[in-house]
Amino acid sequence: MRHRVATAADVRLYFDWANDPDTRRQSFHSAPILWENHEAWFAGKIVDPNALLLVFETDEHEPVGQVRFDRQTDGEVIVGISVDKAFRGRGLASLLIQQACEACRKKWGNVPISAYIRPDNQPSIRAFERAGFTDSHESRKFDVESVCLTFR
Repeated sequence: MRHRVATAADVRLYFDWANDPDTRRQSFHSAPILWENHEAWFAGKIVDPNALLLVFETDEHEPVGQVRFDRQTDGEVIVGISVDKAFRGRGLASLLIQQACEACRKKWGNVPISAYIRPDNQPSIRAFERAGFTDSHESRKFDVESVCLTFR
């Protein structure tokens, strides 16, 4: 498994991952994402110095998933992940998270990284815990009840 920084050519890939029915169900806002909104969001993110979007691929360049980091003004870095439906259930999420956190820290130093996850999304919670995140507190950061896991 290897990763690379997302480019403008990845806009459709990210759109498809974001609108996957399972991904939408576990998101804080479950409505489908409109192409126009996604295209503008993605164009801004790939040039934003406070964002890091990573694409993970097999050695054969088959896309496996993505990990995204957003650095907040208070220094907290928020992480999000999605794994392509063809690769789910293989225990790869924690590997992606670990490798991505290393890349994040290489870019921004020893920053606190937080994952906000819906309490009923136990597979995601377990993946982050296997990657070294610990349960820190309950949150309503995105106006939705969530569990905040932190990587220090």
